[in-house]
Amino acid sequence: MRKRWLAVAVCLFALALFAGARMRRLHEPRFPHLSELKTGPFAFQDASLAIAGFRAPAADLAWIQFLQYAAGDIPQYVDRPGHAYEHLGAMSQRVLRLDPSFYRATLFAAGMLAWFHGVDQPDEAADLLNEGMRLSPEQPMYSLYLAALAYKKKGDTQRMIDLLESSFDLPQTPSTMKAILANLRQSRGEYRQALGLWERILNSERDRAEHGRAKDKITELKTLIAAGAAKKR
Repeated sequence: MRKRWLAVAVCLFALALFAGARMRRLHEPRFPHLSELKTGPFAFQDASLAIAGFRAPAADLAWIQFLQYAAGDIPQYVDRPGHAYEHLGAMSQRVLRLDPSFYRATLFAAGMLAWFHGVDQPDEAADLLNEGMRLSPEQPMYSLYLAALAYKKKGDTQRMIDLLESSFDLPQTPSTMKAILANLRQSRGEYRQALGLWERILNSERDRAEHGRAKDKITELKTLIAAGAAKKR
């Protein structure tokens, strides 16, 4: 599954980087002190760029490395057997502390940690979102995702979905989170709702990284809906 992530990750990185570039230029982030930067194999790289005043480029590079890890293609981080994606939380915290204004990266990582199939690390997602709130309390999406996580832990899937869908059309919402929501609807047999979400993704220029998958899912869901209608006759 991780190999499939490589192409998806590259597209999503480009989307997150360029779609959020203007916001990052306009916002003056409260950069954490250098002592708060994450330790690890890239600590020297991060500190060198941060000291030189290149916090945003350092975060961009850290984000690329996050995506490479998600794709299973970074030798500096090797998971222990039975502990897939064990470094995702730390690597996402690394990006956040380098540049707190890189909201899309934080939201993408939180969505992956909490809701991506095969990851299921809601506690790490909550830690990341709480850290994001500490550094950027003006960002409303962090508290929204935390509330959705609380519903997830309670097993209240409907309220979780409703809350996440309330942010579906906001520019900060990552395309991958929208795809996760559509797949959640489909997994519950809610084919028409899932179809509607994929159609909204396809009609959004911000979500062009997911357009190919959206076309495939729309075809699949229309087939499922037609088959269901035929059974009722």
